[in-house]
Amino acid sequence: MQNIKHILTEIEQSKNIKILYACETGSRAWGFPSPDSDFDIRFIYMHERDWYLSLSVKKDTVEIMDGDLDITGWDLRKSLTLLKKSNAPLIERFNSPIEYFLVPGFKEEFKMLVGSYYSPIAVFFHHYSLAIKFWEELKDKEELKLKSYFYLIRSLLSCNWIIKDNTVLPMHIEGLMKYVEEEYRERLRTLIALKATVGEKYLHKKDEKLNEWILNLFEYIEAGKENLAVNNADMGLLNEFFLKMLYAKANH
Repeated sequence: MQNIKHILTEIEQSKNIKILYACETGSRAWGFPSPDSDFDIRFIYMHERDWYLSLSVKKDTVEIMDGDLDITGWDLRKSLTLLKKSNAPLIERFNSPIEYFLVPGFKEEFKMLVGSYYSPIAVFFHHYSLAIKFWEELKDKEELKLKSYFYLIRSLLSCNWIIKDNTVLPMHIEGLMKYVEEEYRERLRTLIALKATVGEKYLHKKDEKLNEWILNLFEYIEAGKENLAVNNADMGLLNEFFLKMLYAKANH
């Protein structure tokens, strides 16, 4: 972790930015890593105030690959614009169990904004489209990559959560299993324990019992997806927060 923090500090200095929040995403934060899983590091940053006072379109992302480190940062303005759309990957980061950078107060304020802009239907269809994608990839195979299998399962569990519970999704798979029957929870935990000991290329024989559970979950989700809540909040709170951050930066 210290190495990751050091790299993030170097990024701040080389890019002349301030990292407001940085965390782990992907399988390590979702609760089903393999020994050779990458570190998927995501952060939100901001520039000096004058950087924003320009009509020219500027790059608002930082992307760095360094060995097994996959690092991506989004500018604060970009992040707030994505929050207006209830961007699922952005929202989940604020429930990450692994944090690298944390400006005091920023996470708490951003999570309050998440509460105001969280749209169950938008997050649902993000995960639903992923579930369809991974199901098409896996449905006819007798041996499965556990990475893809858990991506499918996590997407389905996310959809299931949204239908049953309007609160923001837990990031960790253990939290998402709240609404899963104990028999299947134990099967999933057994697979998670196995995945922690094998490489990403390992192939696992299809579990027919879990496959049947997946099909039933798809049916339930199909039936429940018509009655999801929409959030049409305007940009007001986001604009206020952005200006507050800019003035704080200018007066720092």
